[in-house]
Amino acid sequence: MPDLTLFAQPPAGRSDAPLLILGPALGAPASMWDKVAALLAPDYRTQTFEHFGFNGAPVLHESFSIADLADAVVRVIDAAGVEKAYYAGDSISGAVALELARRHPGRVAAVAAVCSVARKTGDPSMAPLAAAVRSEGTAARADDIGARWFAPGSQDKHAAEIDSLVEALSSADDETYARYLDALDVHDVGDHAGDITIPVLAVWSEFDTGDGEGKMRYIAENVQQGTLIGISGAGHVPPLEQPQSVAEAFRAFFPAGE
Repeated sequence: MPDLTLFAQPPAGRSDAPLLILGPALGAPASMWDKVAALLAPDYRTQTFEHFGFNGAPVLHESFSIADLADAVVRVIDAAGVEKAYYAGDSISGAVALELARRHPGRVAAVAAVCSVARKTGDPSMAPLAAAVRSEGTAARADDIGARWFAPGSQDKHAAEIDSLVEALSSADDETYARYLDALDVHDVGDHAGDITIPVLAVWSEFDTGDGEGKMRYIAENVQQGTLIGISGAGHVPPLEQPQSVAEAFRAFFPAGE
């Protein structure tokens, strides 16, 4: 597998502030972090990236792993000219956060996984979902994204954000999306959570799909330095629904002086 180069935006904010890289959920544009980044701007230098196959990022039809994505984040840190950064990721980007902490503890001072999962050997296969994406396309997963990803009753309030998600997901490259699911399917960081030595913030939200709190609690309790926090009034993408709460959690967890 060749080295991956993430489709990253330039860092924004004070050049002397600590760098915080923000990874989007699979199916969401990098702009899902805009409100959080604006709230953190006085004290952090933030940077986002698009997933492959989304919003102008190149497609990727070769096999890759979550570890490859973590290595690619390190190259973003290199390009920013800093030795260490913070990293936070929602959903699949939270899995990248854990792998980044596991593989490169010297390059990230702390990470946050938001509404994510630490998959383990024996977890239910994601192959059927990947097969469905290949046969039906990503557009088939976009129709009910408001109901799946947002808190009950909040769809009208967040109509613009939902429209943006539907557009991003509908226009994504189907095979690239399926490759992400393939990578997550074999990811086993949950079997090695105890090897993660740097601080990890595990964030669950009130209306995330499945046992969101249980998944994040597993992470917080099995890494060596885990912190668990819940966000009320949000579904799978709390940076869109509750940016103030997410920004406050990050500000408390990531020291602005480092």
